[in-house]
Amino acid sequence: RPRYHPGLLRASGIDGAKLPELLPVDAELGEVLPAVAAELGLSSGVVVTAPVNDTCAAGIGCAAFTGDHAGVSIGTTSVMITHVGKQRTDIRNAIVSMPSPLPGVFLVMAENGIGGRALEHFLEKLVFARDGFVDSEASDDHDKFAALHRALAESRPGAGGVLFLPWLSGSLAPAEDGRVRGGFLNMSLDTRRADLAQAVLEGVAFNFRWLREPVEGFVGRRLSHLYFFGGGAKSDHWAQVLADVMQLPVHQAGDPDYVACRGLARLAFHRRGLLSRDELAAAPPSVAVREPRREWAAGYDRAFAQFRRAFHANRRIFHALND
Repeated sequence: RPRYHPGLLRASGIDGAKLPELLPVDAELGEVLPAVAAELGLSSGVVVTAPVNDTCAAGIGCAAFTGDHAGVSIGTTSVMITHVGKQRTDIRNAIVSMPSPLPGVFLVMAENGIGGRALEHFLEKLVFARDGFVDSEASDDHDKFAALHRALAESRPGAGGVLFLPWLSGSLAPAEDGRVRGGFLNMSLDTRRADLAQAVLEGVAFNFRWLREPVEGFVGRRLSHLYFFGGGAKSDHWAQVLADVMQLPVHQAGDPDYVACRGLARLAFHRRGLLSRDELAAAPPSVAVREPRREWAAGYDRAFAQFRRAFHANRRIFHALND
């Protein structure tokens, strides 16, 4: 059985006796009680197994436990998921591996920090704000995102030279620092809100690109493509931006909000012998494959180099302002 690491318990000051028992990720805990099954409309004998976390479930849902691709999610945060054959930790780049529910596989998780939340902040606080300037709140999220995509049609890759730094609540992998912050760089008198919107999407994608090299080094292989899911994957435009910035094909998930749910369901079928390992590893459904456009590669290479420089060049300033 797994156990808590004695050294970590000592360092935390927590009495291990107060923590719940650790269970293997594939442990069967029993059956749903008859009264509960009746209330939920389930048949008797439904097996309850140890749970997995959302990243693990999504890793199963996007088949990131096999192959040479990685799953990338843009929800509130940005996360890259792939796999490695043994448990490892990269403290320098804040990349970890965790036991998966499948024998011999550890799932790799690299979390960037906020992703979709950065776009949400831009729309709610800067574009559709309710303040002393104007009451321009959109009636619902659909209106906000419809307006966003109308505006994006007026911008071009490169966002008119504007860079967006997405670390509005600090950075995580590959350079963890809770005191850095974000913002727009290189605005001019020609900069429009459409350019700022494009820059937000590109900034989140640049943060993913920053992860690519350390993740590839961690797992010892080059990534073949990305499987894009989460709320951000509803945007065809963002999927293309991600492909162009990463210079990798992006497979855009079908029903991108439910990849983790699909992973849990498929894992349950596998555990009950209803789905083979090969069937579990089948390519997940996608609505489109966005190929990187080579004509934008050089421009994005230049912008990405300055994106990384901006993090390091502004770090002391952020620390001074946020102490």
